[in-house]
Amino acid sequence: MNQLSRPANRPALRLFLLAAFVLLFFTACGGRITSTNWAGLSTDGRSVYLATGPGVLAYDTETQAENWIFPAEPQNNLQFYSAPSIEDGRVIFGDYGQSGGFFSPRVTVSVYGLEDSGAGSPQELWTNTTAAADKIVAPTLQVENRVYVGTADNHVLALDATNGSEVWDFKTGHAIWGQPAYRDGVLYVASMDWSVYALDADSGTLIWSTRLDGALPSRVILGDSLLYVSSFDSNVHALDIATGEQRWAAKAGDWVWGAPALADGVIYFSDIDGNLFAVDAENGSQLWTKSTGAAVQTSPIFHDNVLYVAAQVTNESNISTGSITAYSAADGEQIWQQQTTTPLGTNPVIVGEEAVVVALQNADSLLTAYDLATGQELWRYAAPES
Repeated sequence: MNQLSRPANRPALRLFLLAAFVLLFFTACGGRITSTNWAGLSTDGRSVYLATGPGVLAYDTETQAENWIFPAEPQNNLQFYSAPSIEDGRVIFGDYGQSGGFFSPRVTVSVYGLEDSGAGSPQELWTNTTAAADKIVAPTLQVENRVYVGTADNHVLALDATNGSEVWDFKTGHAIWGQPAYRDGVLYVASMDWSVYALDADSGTLIWSTRLDGALPSRVILGDSLLYVSSFDSNVHALDIATGEQRWAAKAGDWVWGAPALADGVIYFSDIDGNLFAVDAENGSQLWTKSTGAAVQTSPIFHDNVLYVAAQVTNESNISTGSITAYSAADGEQIWQQQTTTPLGTNPVIVGEEAVVVALQNADSLLTAYDLATGQELWRYAAPES
């Protein structure tokens, strides 16, 4: 197992993140099934798709009604936390694996392809139970009729999105936690083995790889000529898209877990020490920094010159709650903030032009939507009684 870059000592604010990281990291190495993790949240602009524990939920934010839950009945030990990908009504996601029982040490990990009609239960198009041998942490990526999957057993897979059959398989040195990125026939993948890979998207052939100085937990962000990746070495790195050569590194105060955001020539990112940064996307020079007082392992979400950041807050009694905060992208000044009853470890999503939605693993509120401009709560969705 690769050694991770080791962070400095940190106060109780970050103990939750470290404990959760250790649990996920070592179960990824050992092939065991975890029973809890951060939910996976994605959107097609109207509906949101939430993978949380025993099922995947499709929720219509306009009608504020549940469309469907998959599977219709929970299955023993089966857990879902990988954010689904949605393209042309096709929803694809992986699971955390299902144990064969006491007499069978094998874990069956599946990737699912569903067709979402927008009303009623989805049609199951296919299920692949052989491509992965350990949990799916990373969101899948659909490009036309291919789906690209990163796995915790150190593989990048290309599947046929229409039937789930395997097209190619590329082996890395450690788990993939971040969604692959695609441009012009090339797939870009960040791995927990400290490396970024550029692969031919048709064949899986390696084009280049670059090893950095820490584990890479999130997806690659593509700019015009540079790509950007966050690292547990407390930096965001900029690499040449064509060659993989590092152009610059922007230093943070601690681990940078969430992927950076790129907008209007600026890179925005947060670290788990509670710092929010803006740097020039071309040279990495710092434009401004903001101390938020919250542990952040999510990605900043940029919308209309505002950054929305989901975080964990730990009080003096060592009780962890969460917050969703809007900051001005121009200077980092806080616009509004809302507290949540549970820590937020999942990237928020923007739906329509009105709401930012966060995912909570809380029976009273699986989803909560806030007004983009004011932070006023718009609606919430509680867990079904069943």
